[in-house]
Amino acid sequence: MDHFFVSEDKVRRYFEPLPGLGLDSPAFLQRKGSLRDGTPFFLGPDMRPVEPLCSFMFEMAKTHKPKTLADYTYDLLDLVDFLTKLDPPTDVLSATEDDLIAYREERTIRQDKPNAPATWKRRRALINNFYEWAVAAKWLDRKPYHRLRNGRDILAWGAVSDLNIRHLTHRQWRFLKQIGLRGLLPEDRVDPAFRGSSPLRNAAAAELAVTTGMRLREFTSLLDIEVGPPRRDCLPVDVRLEMIAKYSLPRDVTIQHPVMKEIDLYRRTERAAAIRRGAPTLARRRAELLVVTDIDERRMKVSGRLHGRQRTFQVEKMTAEVRRIAVIEGAHGLEPMALFVGRGGRMLSKQRWEQIFEDAHVRSVRTVAEHGLDLVMPRRFRIHDLRHTFAVYMLEHLTQLVIEQETDRRLNGGHNAYLADHLARNPQLILQRLLGHLNPGSTLKYLRYIRNTNVLVAQAIAEWNDSEKSYAEYAAHAAERAVL
Repeated sequence: MDHFFVSEDKVRRYFEPLPGLGLDSPAFLQRKGSLRDGTPFFLGPDMRPVEPLCSFMFEMAKTHKPKTLADYTYDLLDLVDFLTKLDPPTDVLSATEDDLIAYREERTIRQDKPNAPATWKRRRALINNFYEWAVAAKWLDRKPYHRLRNGRDILAWGAVSDLNIRHLTHRQWRFLKQIGLRGLLPEDRVDPAFRGSSPLRNAAAAELAVTTGMRLREFTSLLDIEVGPPRRDCLPVDVRLEMIAKYSLPRDVTIQHPVMKEIDLYRRTERAAAIRRGAPTLARRRAELLVVTDIDERRMKVSGRLHGRQRTFQVEKMTAEVRRIAVIEGAHGLEPMALFVGRGGRMLSKQRWEQIFEDAHVRSVRTVAEHGLDLVMPRRFRIHDLRHTFAVYMLEHLTQLVIEQETDRRLNGGHNAYLADHLARNPQLILQRLLGHLNPGSTLKYLRYIRNTNVLVAQAIAEWNDSEKSYAEYAAHAAERAVL
C-alpha cells in the first residue's frame, strides 16, 4: 500500500498533462469542494483507493492541519502494518480487542524503543477517532473494545508527564546568544574561525522569542510590515497574532524598543543582502507566489495576485503558508515580505531553525569546556525553552508587582480590593493571556513548578534582576499594561 499527500504546489511545479486526457490539474485542485492541501490518501497495488482509510482521512482533513494529518497518517500506517503481521493477519475493520491490546503492549513495552506516554496518547487518539468514525459511518456496528468502569478505555496507558519547564538564567541566555548564535568568544571577542551564517538574524530572532514568549511558529512567521522600524519616541510596538498563533487564538505581543533596534540592524544588513541574493530564485518561482501589489499599513491589509486571482488578506488572518509565499516588487526584483529570511529569499523551515539553535547550543557547551569557564550550560536545549524563560520570569515579576501594589494600597489607607480588582490583576490570568494559552491548566503548570521545585528558578530570576541589562527592561511594559 502506498500513501500520498495532496500538494497543490507540487502539482503546479511537476505536473505534465497526459495526452488525450485534457485534465487541467491545477484548476481541478482549486475547484469548490476539492481536497485540502496535506490531505493523505492511500492506494493499493491496483492503484485504487484503499478504504476505509481514504474516507477516514478525508474526514479528518476537514478539521485538522497538515502537520497533524501527517502524524496521524504515519500512526495509522503503523497500526495497519502491525495488524497485517499478526498470525493470522487482520485489518482495522476486523481487528479485535485482543489485537489492539497486543498493539498497545508492543509499542509501549516490547519494542526496542518503547513509545513515550505522550506518543502513545497521540496514537490512542488516532485509534479512538478511527473507530468512532467507523461506527458513525456504518462501517462497523460498534467499537471493537470497551471502556473500563473508571471511564477510560482499554487502550489507555501511562500518564503524560507534567510540563517539562526548562528555562535559562540570564548568564546562560547571554552566553547562548553572544557565543552560540552570534559566534563571538568570551568577553565579546571576535572569533575569526566562526563559520555560521546570519548571526544577526539568529540573535535577533532569539531575543524576540525570549522577550515576548512567542512560539517558534509565531516569531518565524512574522512579516516585516508587522514589526516595522523602531519608533522615534522609543516606545514598544504591539503586534497582533491570530492565524499563526496556536489554535488561531488572537493575542497581542509587545516588542520592546531595544529588541526593535536589534531587529532593525539585522534588517538593514543581513536581510538586505539576503533579499538581493534571493531575487533570481523568487523570479523563477513567480507563478507560485502571492505577488502583493497594494499594502494598507493603517488597516493592515495586503492585496495581490495568487495563481492568477486577485486576493485581499487581513494581515493577522494570513496563515503561515500564505505568509511564506508573500512577496513584493522591490528595487532588485521580487522581495519576500517575511521578516526573517533565509536562502532563496524564503522563510526558514522549522527544521532549519532547530538546526541553528542546536548548533548554537553545541558551540556554547564546547566553548565553556575549552575556556574552563565557571558556567554550566543546560545539557539539552529547545527553542521552546526561550518561551519558558519568559513565562517563569513574567509570573514572578507580575506577582511581585501585585504584592507591591497591595502593600502601597494598605499603607495609604485604601479599602479592601473588590473581586474584579483581584481578577484584573491576577498574575496567572495575565500570563495566560500573554502566552496565548487556550487552557488555564497550561498556565497553572508554571505555578506548580514554581511553588514545588523553585530553587533553580529563584536563582535564575535573581541573576536576571542583578544583571546590568535587566530582563525587566524588556518585559516591564507588558506587565504594567496588563496589571494597571
